[in-house]
Amino acid sequence: MKDRERFKPGCFKGASVAVVGMGKSNQALTRYLIREGAEVTCFDQKTAGELGPVYGELTALGVKWSLGKGYLSALPAFKWVFLTPGMKKNLPEIALARENGAVITCEIGLFLDRCRSPVIAVTGSSGKTTTCTLTGLMLRESLPGRKVYVGGNIGSVLIEQVDDIPEDAAIVLELSSFQLELLEQSPHVSAVLNIRPNHLDIHGSFREYVEAKKNIFRFQGSSDWSFLNLDDELTGSLTPLCPGGVGFFTLDAGKVDGKKVGIGEGPPVAWAEGGNLFVAPGSLACGDLSGEWSGRSHRRVARREDMLVPGDHNVLNALAASLLSLSAGATPQGIGRAIRTFKGVEHRIEFVRELGSVSYYNDSIATSPDRTEALLDAIEGPTVLILGGYDKGISFDALARKVVSRGSGVVTIGKAAPLIEEALARAEAEFSEGAVESGDERPAVRVARASSMDEAVALATQMANAIEGRSSVVLSPACASYDMFQNYEERGRMFKEAVRKLG
Repeated sequence: MKDRERFKPGCFKGASVAVVGMGKSNQALTRYLIREGAEVTCFDQKTAGELGPVYGELTALGVKWSLGKGYLSALPAFKWVFLTPGMKKNLPEIALARENGAVITCEIGLFLDRCRSPVIAVTGSSGKTTTCTLTGLMLRESLPGRKVYVGGNIGSVLIEQVDDIPEDAAIVLELSSFQLELLEQSPHVSAVLNIRPNHLDIHGSFREYVEAKKNIFRFQGSSDWSFLNLDDELTGSLTPLCPGGVGFFTLDAGKVDGKKVGIGEGPPVAWAEGGNLFVAPGSLACGDLSGEWSGRSHRRVARREDMLVPGDHNVLNALAASLLSLSAGATPQGIGRAIRTFKGVEHRIEFVRELGSVSYYNDSIATSPDRTEALLDAIEGPTVLILGGYDKGISFDALARKVVSRGSGVVTIGKAAPLIEEALARAEAEFSEGAVESGDERPAVRVARASSMDEAVALATQMANAIEGRSSVVLSPACASYDMFQNYEERGRMFKEAVRKLG
């Protein structure tokens, strides 16, 4: 049963609805369901006091509560169950509710059903926020008279606005594997940026994680579009599974040979070549769009040197955003202006300050090792990393080898600190063994452990100041934040505060 068959007008009026987990999105969902006439019970493992002001606000609207230890015990009695994205979906109480015939879904499932305008959505293990933000900016630069909404896992929670969003609006959603895993309806246009091991502490296996990602296109129709990263082996292999049209983006111009076709023909493609970013609209070029291309099969939309955000991964994000925005009518000129003016998103290789010969960057969004590896590819010169946090069950070995090969210094924090230090020791031993044979000499990576962010910044600064010439200190933890902070945003802001206090 698809979501559109479930959420008929009036289906919630007088119905008992469970909303599980009272984060930002489910608070908005609760208010929306109450306006729909639902009788809502909110479930959370926190107490009323721990929930804070939202408890009183929602209670005044008529919400009932199931809180604290054993908070899920009453869940199997509900017909409608909306889960917060980040919780395990196979808990016994949820399984029993499903056996009892409950509809188990999430806020995004309801939004996709109720939204009257076409939806663009982005998923991937990394790069989602940057790509969505850029897509929204490209559309605003290209279509100043059209309403553009950016939401999902970022920005505003759109469910409360869904009934007022005009049919001709452009909607851009960032969707995590957690938000996707319960969906039985896909957005009209999607992009899969990359798929690497992540969130294995919540998903039962990497296979389950991949299957959740596939829901972004699994239920599309033949007239819908998916855009895939040809440089990511797994992502590129998804082409036969996409029900609608498929386009591609890549850093390797050789992979698009034969795809640079005429207007109205072949797959849409975006690629980098010779320091330039190109887009070929292919069969996306129709109606007014074809006039923007002046009969040309492809156009340069930007030069790489004009980009204000560093790294190959950000070039790929810009290429993906170009195709996504193009699907909604963006112009080559608007795409180019957005790429040239985009300064990045907070907590994503965000420049904080320069002090003496040391530059400081906040990359708190790096909640998995592969994101920190991408950071090392983007930042040149000697680098001292602050690594650690909540362990999501992902190996640190590949990252450790990269750190050791760079000769970077490391300050570890959080529960994962011992695991990271062990991985670094193994990588150092491997490197030393190879260095004996090759004659390659390099000082061992300096490693220190800190108990707080202030201490981590102080230790990292000491290491950086001991390096001759210019260097960088980067918070790029390769871990989630939940052991020491509420979220990665709080972690990043505490890092910036600690850096600013240096003098």
